[in-house]
Amino acid sequence: MAMLLLMLLLPIFLVAVSGTAAVSCPASCKCYWVVDSLYANCSRRGLSVYPSFDNVPLEHLDLSGNRFEEFPIQYADMDSLLYLDLSNNKIDNLAANALIGFTSLRTLLLANNSIVLWSEISPNEAFKYAPSLKRLSLSGNRLGSFASADSKMQLNSQSLTELDLSAAQISVVGGDILVNKLPNLQRLSLANNQLTQLLRLPSKSLRELDLSNCGLQRLSSTFFEALPNLEVLNISHNTALQFGSMDEDLIVAYELLKLDASYCNLDQIDLSGMPVLVEVRLRGNLLRLVDEHTFANNTMLELVDLSNNVVRLIGNEAFSKLKRLKHLNLAYNEIAYLDRNLIRGNDILLELNLSRNIIQKLTKIVSNSVRLINMSWCEISSIENTALSSLSAIQNLDLSNNLISDIPNLMHSETLQHLNLANCRLSTIRNGTFSGFPELANLHLNGNRLTNPIPPAYFRANKFLDQIWLGDNPWICECHNPMFVEFYDYLTAKPPKLKDRIHLRCASPAVFYGQLWDYACMSVWSASARSSSGEKVWSAIMLTILALGLLALMLGCFQKMMRQRKKRNNRRELNENHEELRRIRDLNDRMMREESSTTLQQTNEISVLPSYEDALLMPKLERPAKSMLDLTATERKRKQLRRSHTHPDGDHSDGEVEQQLDTHQRFRSVEMLSNRDKERRAQYGPHRRTGYMEYNTQSGSRRFSIEDSRFPAARLKQQNLQSAEQIGNFQSYENSPYTKRKPKIAEIPPFKRVNMMAESVEFLTDPEYEDLGVKSGSPFAKRKPKSPPSIQVSAQVYTVGKGQLDPAVEDYFSSAQKKKAASSSTIASDFQELTEPDITSLPDENRSNDSTSNSKLSMETGKRKKRKNSASRRVSGNFSAAAAGDSSSSSCEDVGRNAQVHKPMRETLF
Repeated sequence: MAMLLLMLLLPIFLVAVSGTAAVSCPASCKCYWVVDSLYANCSRRGLSVYPSFDNVPLEHLDLSGNRFEEFPIQYADMDSLLYLDLSNNKIDNLAANALIGFTSLRTLLLANNSIVLWSEISPNEAFKYAPSLKRLSLSGNRLGSFASADSKMQLNSQSLTELDLSAAQISVVGGDILVNKLPNLQRLSLANNQLTQLLRLPSKSLRELDLSNCGLQRLSSTFFEALPNLEVLNISHNTALQFGSMDEDLIVAYELLKLDASYCNLDQIDLSGMPVLVEVRLRGNLLRLVDEHTFANNTMLELVDLSNNVVRLIGNEAFSKLKRLKHLNLAYNEIAYLDRNLIRGNDILLELNLSRNIIQKLTKIVSNSVRLINMSWCEISSIENTALSSLSAIQNLDLSNNLISDIPNLMHSETLQHLNLANCRLSTIRNGTFSGFPELANLHLNGNRLTNPIPPAYFRANKFLDQIWLGDNPWICECHNPMFVEFYDYLTAKPPKLKDRIHLRCASPAVFYGQLWDYACMSVWSASARSSSGEKVWSAIMLTILALGLLALMLGCFQKMMRQRKKRNNRRELNENHEELRRIRDLNDRMMREESSTTLQQTNEISVLPSYEDALLMPKLERPAKSMLDLTATERKRKQLRRSHTHPDGDHSDGEVEQQLDTHQRFRSVEMLSNRDKERRAQYGPHRRTGYMEYNTQSGSRRFSIEDSRFPAARLKQQNLQSAEQIGNFQSYENSPYTKRKPKIAEIPPFKRVNMMAESVEFLTDPEYEDLGVKSGSPFAKRKPKSPPSIQVSAQVYTVGKGQLDPAVEDYFSSAQKKKAASSSTIASDFQELTEPDITSLPDENRSNDSTSNSKLSMETGKRKKRKNSASRRVSGNFSAAAAGDSSSSSCEDVGRNAQVHKPMRETLF
């Protein structure tokens, strides 16, 4: 709350500081801002000359306590001036025109000056020029009396609402001279004057009248009749006043709300003529009895103060009719007995003060609303167990300065929060003394006779107890007692509960007499702590060192482990990098070898291939070439090749070996061409550049793979090797100049059809096949094909001799070759003519023995070749010579006509 208030006032202070710096305040004054009003404090400076405030928007000006002798008419031009204090100066008069120009002035204080006559202030003229004046103080001057009938002596002001004439040595106030020309006067103070005679003060506007300490002896009913709107009347300290006695006229004030008749020595009073009275203060009188008739007609009372009287007896129904009573003060009386139903009917009573009475026993009191009961200094020595059982809303109970030596265990209150048992005679506290007060938060036990520490367990039920007073008790400071130490720790543990620590002193032993607990036992506790904690200190030091060493060791081990782990990770990463580089290098080498070998082979093959025009001029082959190797290899290499394909045991003859080698080479050529065709039709992915060729061992085919190929082949020379992209993009041999020739395949039976990749020259130039679309303009068409002799179809298509092979290239332009071309040979051309009466008919049994033997020999050779080259036949999908012979024989018997057998194409040109 304080912080919030400070935050709210901080802008005000800042404005005040800024305003002080902005205005030119005289050196003898102090100027400051309050909210938005400028204050100038020039009080008690011993000034005799008024300070100058030119162009300063003052609202409050304090010039009290100085030596000014005249009224400051120079401030008349200050339109903003609202408050002017000239009290405690030496001003002795007020001119008639002194207030001209003070149109905004609301408060004028001229108290304690040197005005000796009422006429010196020009009451009839001076205050008419201050139309906003509300408050005027002339207290402390010597004004005399208001008994003259002269109109010039009457105070004239239409705006004045408050007039203070206290301590003005006024002795007579009569008639309407004082208040006749004050139509708006509401508050009038005549206190501390010796009014020997007080007549009527007729005023319909007056609401508050202070006549305290005026020496009044009597107030008649006519006095109150002249003040019909009077609400507050203070007639206290008029010791000789007889007010509302039975033998006098009844005082009637129907609008009076507050009456203060304290210290008037009244022994009886009748307030029945004041029905709307709310507060009545009868303190310090001589009232002895309060019964149901005392406040019978005052049902609106909220506060009744009957303290400092001699009341001994209070009737059971004395306050039963006061349904609005909130505060009842019966202190400093002589009440010895208190009825339990005294305040039972007061449903909104909050405070009951019974202090300084002679009540010896606290008995049961019934109330559903009272929250505070003060019964201090009542000489109470005993308390009933059920004293608080009927106080359902009690929160504060003050039983201090009584003779209580024991508190019963059965006392119970669910709402009690503050319990004051200070300065009683309590010597012991039991474990159930405060267990019946679960809401107890504030406990006063100071000034009793407690000597032994209270176990903290006795306060176990008081969970909200946070303030305890235990000073001024004769404590026995047994510093070695564990209970004493525990009790001290309970009181001083944060937040500390002990609130009078400076009064907590020891009474014994004698060495600690009068000393505070802290000083008395601290030396003992410190010595004990030092003596008992010597080993503990060293143990703690050693344990600390050990813990630090262990921590350092663990830290070192952890760091070492992290370093080793980092090294392992680095080594593993390095190995992985090396492995990756090795794999990439192997991959690149392999791709380079494959691409280079493939490129070189293709380059060599392409380089040795003749152009179309060269091919036309080339001589005809004298013998069929099995492959390009057969054309290019030397005789020695060919022999080595034959020897490698024959069995080392030498079971076969040279003819058989030559025949097997011829067939093997032929099938290898067909297989290679078929594999090339597969490669041409294969589908390749988009990353051909980084792939490599993979061989299939079963099918003998190759496919382009991109697995494990992260980098392209390195160190490939463009001038010698083709790129992997060119190799991968190779689709077929259609771009070869030889593919422009479109040979036609002869119609032969399916079982005699072989995997042919091109046509032979004889087939293209044979005039018998002109109907198949052979161009007549071809240079080969001009040649007359050789007419091979008619031979019987046999299983053996190629006949290979045991001698040396004929030259692979035939010279077409030599005469010897021309003669030789006329001879019949089974391997002279790629085509042979089979002369049979019917090609569909199979050979009969009447054939010559010679052909039969040849047929059997061919079948036997085919079987051997089948056994030797079964794997090659499965891969290539071609027929063996024996099977071809059988098929030819069977078909010849069925067909019965001549058929051209097209031999497998050799790799002569490709």
